[in-house]
Amino acid sequence: MDAISFGTDGWRATLDTFTDDRVRIVGQAVADYLSDEGFDAPVLVGYDARETSLGFAESLAEVLAGNGFDVLLPDRDRPTPLVAHAIVDRGLSGALMVTASHNPAEYNGVKFIPSDGAPALPGVTESIEERLAEPDLLPEDERGTIEEVDIVTPHFEHARELIDADLSGLTVAYDAMHGSGRGVTDALLESAGADVVSIRDERDPDFGGTPPEPSAENLERLVETVREEDADLGVANDGDSDRVAFVTPERGHLDENLFFAAAYDYLLESDSGPAIRTVSTTFLIDRIAEEHGEEVFETAVGFKWVADAMKEHDALMGGE
Repeated sequence: MDAISFGTDGWRATLDTFTDDRVRIVGQAVADYLSDEGFDAPVLVGYDARETSLGFAESLAEVLAGNGFDVLLPDRDRPTPLVAHAIVDRGLSGALMVTASHNPAEYNGVKFIPSDGAPALPGVTESIEERLAEPDLLPEDERGTIEEVDIVTPHFEHARELIDADLSGLTVAYDAMHGSGRGVTDALLESAGADVVSIRDERDPDFGGTPPEPSAENLERLVETVREEDADLGVANDGDSDRVAFVTPERGHLDENLFFAAAYDYLLESDSGPAIRTVSTTFLIDRIAEEHGEEVFETAVGFKWVADAMKEHDALMGGE
């Protein structure tokens, strides 16, 4: 059990350590945690585009169903934010997401997402770690069901209703980095009226030999595409599509801090509310908030802390 440790965003390891037997142990711990906490609604198991992710997801589904939970699986690898949205949309007990996010292809990982759809806080992950144990499955006739469901359409509809953007007349270059955003982010942009030019939009479990992290050094092709296609904007996602990066014709790769600042400033033109930033994020956010008479709350590094603070302070925007 010592090889399994939940860090800032779940357990990740190279495939010599991240084995099917250990993944099943995690599945049993999550099943025990949910049962002990009184949850009995279905559990979703999502997964990214890595070669081993589907198999690990099926193992987790088998263990959860073997503990009496009905289990939902997406039709294919799908972005982590869609999994989180489905939890709340469907009133689920939570979800397990098989992904190593932006790490290289030789890694995989798994994280638990609680019933509120936000990242699990340490109190939850510590409780799961305390329950790590070999699977103990119920008799066949007492096990839950495993069902494939559509998690794309509900998220798609919610996003369009929430933003109601009109991108008609704009050309957007989209870089899926061979990850789970392909056919999702680009389709959402097209539905808003944008002309989308997609690159690296085929599934490749090795991510083309490049870690699926949308950093400046990994987005040179997107920068070139924006210029060659005379695009108005470039957008990229990481391997499980819970990170986003932007490219502009003038600047090339747009620093994440500048995007956060620009987005918050834009939102404050028609709305109000504080911002949440981590200790590693630019103080430019504070200057923008002060200009609009708003507050900024600082957290430790990690989106789980950002999400928790956003809930606590009813924030307009949070990020790192």
